[in-house]
Amino acid sequence: MEESSLEILEFDKIIDRVQEFAATIIGKEIISRLQPVDNLNYVKNKLREVSSAREILEEYGRPPFGGIRDLREIIEKADKGIVLSVKEVMDVRSTLEGVRELKKYSREIGTGIDDELQDIYSIITEKFDRLTPLKQLENEINRCIDEHGEIKDSASRKLRSIRREMDRIEGKINDKLNSIINNTRYQEMLQDKLVTIRGNRYVVPVKSSYKNTFSGIVHDQSTSGLTYFMEPMAIVKLNNRLGELKRAEEQEIYRILKKLSENIKEHTRDLSDNLEMVSLLDVDFARARFSIEIEGIEPGINDKGFINIRGGRHPLLKVKPVPIDITVGNEFKTLVITGPNTGGKTVALKTVGLFVLMVQAGLHIPAEEETVISIFNGVYADIGDEQSIEQNLSTFSSHINRIKRFLGKADARSLVLLDEIGVGTDPREGAALGVAILEHLRERGVTTIATTHYSEIKSYAYSQDGVENASVEFDMETLQPTYRLLMGIPGGSNAFEIALKLGLPHDIIKDGKELMSGDDIKVENIISDLNEERKKYEQLKIEIEERLEAVKKKEQKYDSLLTDLEKRKKKLITEAREEALQIIKKTRKESKEILRRLKNKEFASRSDIDRVENEINLNLKETEKEISEKRQNKDGRTRVKEISCGDQVRLKKTGQKGEVISVDREKGEAVIQAGIMKVTTGLDEVAKIDIPDDTKDELFHSYQVKKKSRVSPTLDLRGERYETAQHKLDKYLDDVFLAGLKQVEIIHGKGTGALRKAVHTVLEKNPHITSYRLGRQEEGGSGVTIADLKS
Repeated sequence: MEESSLEILEFDKIIDRVQEFAATIIGKEIISRLQPVDNLNYVKNKLREVSSAREILEEYGRPPFGGIRDLREIIEKADKGIVLSVKEVMDVRSTLEGVRELKKYSREIGTGIDDELQDIYSIITEKFDRLTPLKQLENEINRCIDEHGEIKDSASRKLRSIRREMDRIEGKINDKLNSIINNTRYQEMLQDKLVTIRGNRYVVPVKSSYKNTFSGIVHDQSTSGLTYFMEPMAIVKLNNRLGELKRAEEQEIYRILKKLSENIKEHTRDLSDNLEMVSLLDVDFARARFSIEIEGIEPGINDKGFINIRGGRHPLLKVKPVPIDITVGNEFKTLVITGPNTGGKTVALKTVGLFVLMVQAGLHIPAEEETVISIFNGVYADIGDEQSIEQNLSTFSSHINRIKRFLGKADARSLVLLDEIGVGTDPREGAALGVAILEHLRERGVTTIATTHYSEIKSYAYSQDGVENASVEFDMETLQPTYRLLMGIPGGSNAFEIALKLGLPHDIIKDGKELMSGDDIKVENIISDLNEERKKYEQLKIEIEERLEAVKKKEQKYDSLLTDLEKRKKKLITEAREEALQIIKKTRKESKEILRRLKNKEFASRSDIDRVENEINLNLKETEKEISEKRQNKDGRTRVKEISCGDQVRLKKTGQKGEVISVDREKGEAVIQAGIMKVTTGLDEVAKIDIPDDTKDELFHSYQVKKKSRVSPTLDLRGERYETAQHKLDKYLDDVFLAGLKQVEIIHGKGTGALRKAVHTVLEKNPHITSYRLGRQEEGGSGVTIADLKS
């Protein structure tokens, strides 16, 4: 990619923001070197990694990167056989602990989830799997070095022995020194009753006047010269012995560190691999955190030059930008954007260019999920910095110099962005030059987006195949740009209309119009007609969408009813067959028993035969009675269908009264609100209570009012786990149904769509829901689902 274009599009500022989310030094370095790549598969993989990391972040929180240190120099030293310092060994230990914590974090990912989420997570969890905890090395370092960086006595027997002897000698020295400073004989000689150290030897402060009287060796004196720090002769041998022991201690510590360094050397390959993998994970999660911050998405990508941005928002603007829709590269390869100054043309241009660079660097972009971005081998931007978000510089010569450089490089796999093409010189010549440049790029198949004020370029875009107009909308009532981008319509100058609204005399405006050329008038008339057609189309589109939505709701309702009826029909047939079989089996069994008893008698009397006949008749009557009862039960169960939500019913077993709040006809169950309790019971266990309509309405209304005061029409599930979100949504839908709400808004965010899928799965099955849809742009787009409830 051309460096100047990266700078103009402010790609470096995006990198700086991503870098802020990295936790490790190496991760920050990797991000600082990120560049757009034109390999389609590579970019796809990187975007999926970000989506996977974001999904994990939102479900399980941030990974624990805190203990990871930059071990590159330490590993290099260990490989060369250099003995490491205590701090360097502690850095190795800290990293080993960090790797162990990351492995622990990764084991929690993906437990008890469906295969689809498992596939999403696996892109990142495979990297966690490649981490190698070195527990034995970590334990050995812990055995030798404490948390404060001190070598432990337990590091070796020799060190323990040396330190015990040092403690014993220091004890003797302290005893002798205490006896000296507390002896009345020496009190006049000493400046203070204290013991200090000079040159690793214990000394006492002696007054200068007694330096020749006090029996000892001078090691130092105060700045004033009034005090001499002297080692009493009584402890000279002990101090000598203590010095020998300290040197022995240092040698033993060196030996211990050397052994630890050799141990680390044996694991430098694993340490390097761990460091590399942790750094890559750090980069993935930094990208994911950036995606969350900008409300980014993983767009569809291609390498055909096709760009289709929906709801795109420039990620560097400090004020919340108006989302734009922009398309280029499919039916037309050149797009010309016109409109008023400060209306958003340049921001739209920069948004497209920056989105392409971000995607090719493996970053999500702030747009709607339908967005598609192409991969280009070069992005060339000539954007006048007078319209820059932060800077200010533009001349005709600088424009031409940049464009000249582009023309030698741009091809069918390039994206060229030209801001105010032909500006800075005579308008007619500038317009002609602009048309010639655009035509040259079009003939070479270059994907090009240009902004302009020139009518000649608008006309060129209107008449030339493969070139399309777009404009930034201007509100004639407020005389302000709306920052909306309108595809297929060139922007008018609006000069006469604005002047008229601002009170300029009519005769001046009339004279001005007469001075316009015929072509200019023609172009402005075309633009005016197109804008009128656009307004009609937008109104018609709204009406069609509303009608389609109504039809969709009815279709869903009828489909649901048909499905319920079919299920009920099958269930009734199955139950009837089962019951008939049971009755037949029972009757056969009883008849066989009667015949068996009759056969056991060698001679049957008339009375025996009559008795058998009576028993068979009795069985037949009982069978008829049982079938009749079953039929009545069936009829009763059929009548149960009349029970519906809102009915007042009585529980047959307890006599309790309540209100039906939900019915599951497939299971033959209903949920009854009886006082403060909810009771789930069979439909055949309740009896409907007929109450006057006005009483029913009054009861329902009072209950509804109570519920409405406690239930919000919006549920925010962002950041919830998959199963937790489903559980919360189920309970929420019961509450809003009881409250009598007709429509609710469920916020699940965009991300990879896993949480949205969880929400839609619940809505599909919930008996209260008649239909649902993703939010419109003004409602929150694909990050929100709007659900309609049964009346």
